[in-house]
Amino acid sequence: MTPYPRRLFSFLSFLGLAAQLALSIGWFRGMREIRALRDFEPGPLPGGYPSLSVVVPARDEERAVAGALRSVLENGYPGRLEVFAVDDRSTDATPGILASLAGEYPNLTVLSVRSLPEGWLGKNHALYVGASEAGGEWLLFSDADVHLAPGCLARAVACATRDGLDHLTLSPDVLSRGTLLSAFVATFYLIFTLVARPWLAKDPRRKESVGVGAFNLVRRDAYLAAGTHRAIALRPDDDMKLAKLLKIRGFRQDVASGDGLVLVEWHTSVRGAIRGLEKSVYAGADYRLGAIVAGVLLHALVGVLPFAGALLLGRGAPRAACLGNVALIHAMYRRSGSEAPLLHTALHPLGIALFAYAALRSAYRAIRTGGIEWRGTRYPLDELRRNVL
Repeated sequence: MTPYPRRLFSFLSFLGLAAQLALSIGWFRGMREIRALRDFEPGPLPGGYPSLSVVVPARDEERAVAGALRSVLENGYPGRLEVFAVDDRSTDATPGILASLAGEYPNLTVLSVRSLPEGWLGKNHALYVGASEAGGEWLLFSDADVHLAPGCLARAVACATRDGLDHLTLSPDVLSRGTLLSAFVATFYLIFTLVARPWLAKDPRRKESVGVGAFNLVRRDAYLAAGTHRAIALRPDDDMKLAKLLKIRGFRQDVASGDGLVLVEWHTSVRGAIRGLEKSVYAGADYRLGAIVAGVLLHALVGVLPFAGALLLGRGAPRAACLGNVALIHAMYRRSGSEAPLLHTALHPLGIALFAYAALRSAYRAIRTGGIEWRGTRYPLDELRRNVL
């Protein structure tokens, strides 16, 4: 390596370590503050458990919807439980499966959406339709591929009630098949927690808010006062924006770990994960290309360059800075609960590269085609941009 590139590489090595320290110090402290819901003992509530309505949208979910709904219906919730499965224009066997389940469970109501009204994303509209029929004091918005462990509903409602919350969201266990997908999911989780800082959601003085589509539990009165899904009708990142909507309106929220209680197979392949992120990453940046590019460059600096420096640089302080950065990344994987922290650390640069590709692809395709296509429906970018909170 010639002197100038070496000096540049050395400078970037120290800059990367400084940036990683700035990000990770708060991350380590904050992640310790996130409670695991499985450690919370529900017990009796004064006046008994409030009524709960669960809303599950489903579009072409024949593979997973039956198991997911059974896990909700047979969860053992001690209060009044009603479940609304909203069939959003499915073309597979989903309608028949839902009808069969409704015959087994009297507290399951199937709602059908035949056509999508103007000004709505399909999922957001389905959630709104279900919530409009719900009568529970609490609403749980979940997905048609999410499985809940027995007792999860009681724990969540008891936790939210005792803590005086209006909104509680749970991060799920993500089932990942294959080494590469597992590494990508682990990297995505690190990036998400570094960017979203979920431990700050409970602080009313901070702007941070977090919602996870697998488990968004909301007090019904708060949901109505915040404007319902109608206020975020065209947000592809509906879970995060529902949380932001509630935070803006002054409602109390918190994030807990759903490890051992909430399970979802997010995607079955890396290709599917990248395709799934296409609708949400650019939207999550509020359609700002500059924010996408800046994020990609930052994560390349702190998550790819250190590995290159550790391999290419000779002895000296720059290489030590790179090795220190790699050690921090490994510690973050261990703290995040990774099942294979060494492997995920080794594959971290690849995970960053894949996420960078997904983010840039999300922005490029939206800009080039003038919109986002999801589940067979196309949404114009100009219309989506008007629904920015």
